[in-house]
Amino acid sequence: MENRTTIQVSEKLRQELKILASKRDISYQELLSDMISVFKELDREKTIISIPTKLAKKVEEKIRNSDIKSASEYVTFLLRLILSEESEVYSDIDDKKVRERLKRLGYL
Repeated sequence: MENRTTIQVSEKLRQELKILASKRDISYQELLSDMISVFKELDREKTIISIPTKLAKKVEEKIRNSDIKSASEYVTFLLRLILSEESEVYSDIDDKKVRERLKRLGYL
């Protein structure tokens, strides 16, 4: 028998998770699997940021045939590029122009 860890979940939390699963039109087990995969990706140096599903799908499509491993990696790269003070790409462009460009590219 494989090693197992049991986590007790209150009935209230279980009900909330079932409601979330139904809103996503997936099973309770699929929701738990999704949650586990998210936790596996996290470490103390990371946090979760939510983006619209349509946008996430566009990102996944964009990176499909690239060396980028995940949507999270791609979004992190873009944010570092945009927010970096040392970035030559955006050093002479003000925030308004950056936002306009991101909007045209479908990111905002």
